Amino acid sequence: METIFNVFEVLQIAERIEHNGAKFYLKRAELFDDPEVRDTCYKLASWKAKHEKTLAQRRKRFSEKSGQFGTFDPDNYVLSNPRVMAGLAVFATEPGSLKGPLRLEDRPKIFKDAIRRAKEAVVFYRGLKDFTRDPACKDMIDAIIKEETRHIRLLTEELEQK
Repeated sequence: METIFNVFEVLQIAERIEHNGAKFYLKRAELFDDPEVRDTCYKLASWKAKHEKTLAQRRKRFSEKSGQFGTFDPDNYVLSNPRVMAGLAVFATEPGSLKGPLRLEDRPKIFKDAIRRAKEAVVFYRGLKDFTRDPACKDMIDAIIKEETRHIRLLTEELEQK
């Protein structure tokens, strides 16, 4: 059985990835006593939360305009639960897990990790395009990739400031 996502579902996946990212950075902030490092984590969490909200608004506008919503298919758990796909993405690891950095004790290391995760998101979205057929869906993924690429640039600029 082939799993194909529509624009609505891709946006749901993207929203969930951003939600997971915000949660990841909030948990990361709790690990540090240094206020500068903690504030950096809070800033990253805030960026993720704002992007999640933007994607939710985009999904709502898309649904209102197209009448298209997520697909419920009791025989296809992944298609019926886009959160499953989001769980495979860059923020699927918890702070301190083997896939994450063991210690991030300073601001530059946190930004380097955030840049790495943003690059992983780009790879994830490029792969997600293989699970779409609709040109509008591919365009939406390209727009999300463009936003992630912009995030990489902004994170790199933040890293270079100090």
